[in-house]
Amino acid sequence: MIEIYMLVQLVAIADCGTMSKAAEHLHLSQPALSRTVNKLEDMIGVKLFERGKNKVELNDNGRLAVELARKIIDDNNALTERVRAFDLSHRTISVISCAPAPLWQLVPTLSEQFPDMKISSEMKYHEDFLNELTNGSCQILVTPFEVSEDNIICKRFFEEQLYLSVPPAHPLAGYDEVHFSDLDGETMLLFSDLGFWHEVNHKHTPNTKYIVQSEYDALDELIKASALPSFSSSVTLKMPQHGNRVNIPIADDAAKATFYCCWRKEDNKRFKGLAKWLDDARGDTF
Repeated sequence: MIEIYMLVQLVAIADCGTMSKAAEHLHLSQPALSRTVNKLEDMIGVKLFERGKNKVELNDNGRLAVELARKIIDDNNALTERVRAFDLSHRTISVISCAPAPLWQLVPTLSEQFPDMKISSEMKYHEDFLNELTNGSCQILVTPFEVSEDNIICKRFFEEQLYLSVPPAHPLAGYDEVHFSDLDGETMLLFSDLGFWHEVNHKHTPNTKYIVQSEYDALDELIKASALPSFSSSVTLKMPQHGNRVNIPIADDAAKATFYCCWRKEDNKRFKGLAKWLDDARGDTF
């Protein structure tokens, strides 16, 4: 029976161009690679190489064999990945969220409900965001929009409202509310991992210069020491505050988001407790 390692070595010869380079790439001796080639030819029953005095080249049989070998190797890798993913899905609950705030409450809740499972979380957002759930990249997806698809359960989570955070001496500090247009052209401090809120901010304040920080502690220190504006939200306002700051609601509709927890209908029994928790919260988790 032809084994995968034989096909891998055959493809390496094709990719590297020579037996000696393939042997070096595979960390094998050239005689060991030659033995594999001879064994493969014996098993198939045809010659795969034209052998000259100082040269060994693939013939037409060999080129076809390489093409088919690539497909078999790809299928083998896909099989391995799918089985591993299947096993991991029974030991891990993967959550992808469009923003950071939902993870702050959802991950601890899942840890309580599934004490024997590993809870992994990731934050991202893009145009085909729902595909993260439908293609199996996660078991739970937190979206900023309601999903109405027959094969997906969608539960309302909570709302988040953006605020402008400024020192008391800032010109906007006396406002009851502001709009994104009031911030356009400002220089502001911004955390790098905000998910879809980044898209909102840059879309509605295209002329604002953002000083972006990837470390939350570093951002916290800058906010405490700086006169520059930053963002807060209805969620972060319930956490310890950054010194003496005035927080003003941003009145634009785009500054408000309603988050939804989604999972595949086939997992509905598994997430029965999560569904009850979301229903009991009535969207007021924070």
